[in-house]
Amino acid sequence: MAIFKKEKKTANGFRLLFGYLGLFIAVEGFLTLLPLTILAFYPAEWGCWMDFVIPAAGGIAIGLLMFFTLIAGCKKGKFGKRDDSLLLFLLWISAIILGAMPFFIDSLVGKSGQSGRLSMDFWESFFESMSGYSATGLTVYDGFLTDIPSAQYQFAHVFLFHRALMQFIGGVGLVLVVTSIVSDKYNLKLFFAEGHNDHLLPNMGKTARWIFLIYTVYILLGAGALWIIGMDPFEALCHSISCLATGGFSTRANGLQYWQMGQTDVIGNIITQPLSFGRQIAMEAVFEILMLLGATSFVIHFLIFTLFAKPHKKGVVGERFVALFKDFEIKFTAIVIILVTFITSAYTFVYAFETPQLMTEYLNVHGSLSIGESLRYNLFNVISCLTTTGYSNCGPLSPNTGSLAALGQVSVLSSVFLMIVGGAVGSTGGGIKQYRFGVAIKEFYWSVKSRFVTHGTVSASPITHHGETIQISDADKSDAYNYSFLYLGVLFVGSLALLALPYTTFGSSVYNFASALSGTGLGLFDFEVGTTTVYSFTGYKEALLATTGDATGYYLMLAIIDVGMILGRLEILACYFAFKSFFYDPIRNVIVTGKYKGLIYFLKEQKSIAIRTNKMDKAEAISAVIDEYENLYETNVRVNGNHATLNNADVRRILVSRRDYYLSLSSISNDAREKERYLGMAAELNWLLPRKLRKKI
Repeated sequence: MAIFKKEKKTANGFRLLFGYLGLFIAVEGFLTLLPLTILAFYPAEWGCWMDFVIPAAGGIAIGLLMFFTLIAGCKKGKFGKRDDSLLLFLLWISAIILGAMPFFIDSLVGKSGQSGRLSMDFWESFFESMSGYSATGLTVYDGFLTDIPSAQYQFAHVFLFHRALMQFIGGVGLVLVVTSIVSDKYNLKLFFAEGHNDHLLPNMGKTARWIFLIYTVYILLGAGALWIIGMDPFEALCHSISCLATGGFSTRANGLQYWQMGQTDVIGNIITQPLSFGRQIAMEAVFEILMLLGATSFVIHFLIFTLFAKPHKKGVVGERFVALFKDFEIKFTAIVIILVTFITSAYTFVYAFETPQLMTEYLNVHGSLSIGESLRYNLFNVISCLTTTGYSNCGPLSPNTGSLAALGQVSVLSSVFLMIVGGAVGSTGGGIKQYRFGVAIKEFYWSVKSRFVTHGTVSASPITHHGETIQISDADKSDAYNYSFLYLGVLFVGSLALLALPYTTFGSSVYNFASALSGTGLGLFDFEVGTTTVYSFTGYKEALLATTGDATGYYLMLAIIDVGMILGRLEILACYFAFKSFFYDPIRNVIVTGKYKGLIYFLKEQKSIAIRTNKMDKAEAISAVIDEYENLYETNVRVNGNHATLNNADVRRILVSRRDYYLSLSSISNDAREKERYLGMAAELNWLLPRKLRKKI
């Protein structure tokens, strides 16, 4: 007796998409537990374990339920044209929500009366998580480390480590992290949709392991150096992670200013002494190196780590070494840093004498600003902005705010330009990316130069990129121009949205949205709300409540910045395609095939597609249905004078009859080719019918 196996169902469309999303959410739930590992070193903070266990357990349970309900045991179909972008977007949003829940749950416990808890509502928690996963560094968090015992947040180390881990995961790429845990055929497609070009090896798992190895080595070296210089080991680790992720989160409310100026109590008594001048310079140098490493392509790091692998002939190691330093993006970075640092340092040096009121406290102590100090502050700011990290060392120049406005307007303006340019392609840096920006500049130069030569054309010179000498392709040129235009358009719209909020200024709107879109995290407020000068997001909220009693503008600001951060991290197009796939396409299909226009419009579109793709049998079959419909429509109008007597049901009846007609022709035909042709035409029409009207062909 034959035993027949039940054929597996095939998961397609949203079923397949949400099934995979469930698996990824389960992995994200597991990642939410990782901050609790720090309890091994700070066991006194165990009281916050429920803040992480609850969202982690919920994520794992919901994710596994979705996976086993939707696709477990099913044959995996194919993603739709843009389903990878939609899955990527939902993957990131789910991770951000899970990352926000520990902040929110801890704040809920605090609202119930327990002291020593955070005070962040859901939207603030979501903002903090978005800033972490997008490796931006803008913050509304209030649980920093402090040397004042009465102000110490009791779970500071766990939550600060949570913030650092979010930046690590977001910087290296959420898809890459998931890939290292769950292996699947769609991971590579998602990997490239996330904006990576650093597929180092054919195997995605090996690529993930190499990138994690590289990151781990850099993080440990950076943390060790910062520890030797004078940081606490925990803070050294968090800052090393944040620098490499080009994130910018700090463990102190005033960031690097804590180590530059120490900490005082409310009446000005010194509690903690600052680091010595030499240690400050060394600390800033380590930060600069780590930030530059983070904004360098993973491919370059891989080539460095494998520099001495299999040198088959004499001199090959030297050739590889030279090729790395001839890399297009590395040379671009060096030129921009040197040029912009020189210009801004010269301006700041002059500016300190012309506008001394902005550096009053610094000048009272030091008497004047030397050219060396001007170089120090501007070099750090240039590297921080170009790598889109967002750290600032301007604390001594502006002790009350730490704002880089103390460097002068040229430095502020140049920092906007640097943030827009951003890091290297395939790095943790944001922005347009140096490769695109450099290609656009080269193409502009070549096009201008071609106008001044007799033959009218100039051959593009080759460039060295990722260890290889290549010619820039037309696709790269098109991508550079198109993405740059799109990026600047989004920046313009986002800046206008911020400018529409109460009390905001043009400068602050452009700067803050550019900071969010590039993933830099440097905030520039310095505008007046009533009689209060605002220097932060929370300061804006407090000033609005004090002036108007309404914080709506603050929450709108967080929402606009949220949009900027996710658009920048997923490079805009992934978000667009996700929106199109989830909202626009289904609505359009309803309009095209539903009661608003009718099925006949959908058939006409399918006919056009069939003609464009040279599927003439399909076009002929659909054309016959359309002709029969139009003849029937004209008859109804002529007889009844009624233009609305035909509907989708009539079109389906025509489809059924025409399908059956082709099936009958196929059955009576003696010519094998004709038989196959009619059968194919029937199958095409059969596919256009609802499932309940289809036949097995």
